[in-house]
Amino acid sequence: MGQNNARTASIVRRPRVAAARRMLLAAAVAATAMNEAHATGAGGLPWDGAIATLQNDLTGPVATGISVIAFLAAGAALVFGEELGGIAKKALYVVLGVAFIVMGNSFLAALGLTGTLVI
Repeated sequence: MGQNNARTASIVRRPRVAAARRMLLAAAVAATAMNEAHATGAGGLPWDGAIATLQNDLTGPVATGISVIAFLAAGAALVFGEELGGIAKKALYVVLGVAFIVMGNSFLAALGLTGTLVI
C-alpha cells in the first residue's frame, strides 16, 4: 500500500512540474517580448522609414517632372494616335493615371490645397 501511494503521488506531481515549467517558459517569453516591444519607442513601426522615403521619392521634383512629361506624352499619343490598338490605349490610360497620381501632390499644392484643416 505504501508503494501505491508513493506511485500515485509521483504521477500527480509530474504534470504539476511540467505545468510549472511551461508557465515559467511562457512568462520568460512574454517578458522578453514586452521588453522588445517597449524598446521600439512610441508608436514607431519598422516600415515607417521606408514608407517615408518612398513618399519623398514620389513627391520630389524629379518624380514631378517625369510625371508631367509622361502625362503630356500619353495625352498627345491618345489625341493624335489614330491607329492605336486596344492594348496600347489601355497602357496609355495606365500611364496617364500613374502620372496624375504622382503629379497630384504638386497639382494640389499649386491650388493651395495642402495638408489637413483641423478645426
